[in-house]
Amino acid sequence: MLKVLLVDDETFIIQGLKVLIDWEQEGYMIAGTASNGKEAYDFLKKESVDLIIADIQMPVMTGLDLQEAIRKENLSNAYFVILSGYADFEYARRALQNECTDYILKPVDRDMLLKLLNRVSAMRDEDDRMRQKNNKMEKAYLARNQIALIKGKYDDSNLQYVTSQMKCKEGVRYVEIG
Repeated sequence: MLKVLLVDDETFIIQGLKVLIDWEQEGYMIAGTASNGKEAYDFLKKESVDLIIADIQMPVMTGLDLQEAIRKENLSNAYFVILSGYADFEYARRALQNECTDYILKPVDRDMLLKLLNRVSAMRDEDDRMRQKNNKMEKAYLARNQIALIKGKYDDSNLQYVTSQMKCKEGVRYVEIG
């Protein structure tokens, strides 16, 4: 289940989003809600989520400010969707500069939200596949470097890589048995 954080200063918008679709049936759970960007920021310090749907204009901290803060501070790599009553290109441009997944105008259309959730799920699946592929490649690269060390056919780059991956504080030692 992908976890969602809903952020809007208008409680009826959050309530409407909660009942607009069957989140669980779509593979999501609402992990939390916040009434402004600061509350959401504090929530994200304690909890991780996969998707943030945030209003663009809120008191204390706007959705755009929240997005910029979490990207700048690497607080969350969640997909980020801006909700807005403004069709202003400048808002959309600013959101896209900070890796915004989508920009949805209010009132939120049920079908549009479902399409968004399906797209986020597909993006998440692809990210997971890429992460697994990269992990396999990293393990293979580590094994290749370890074999070079074991066979005594290595250079400084092999040794540095193995040392960094194995977190060997005291260095690497081996005994050759012939």
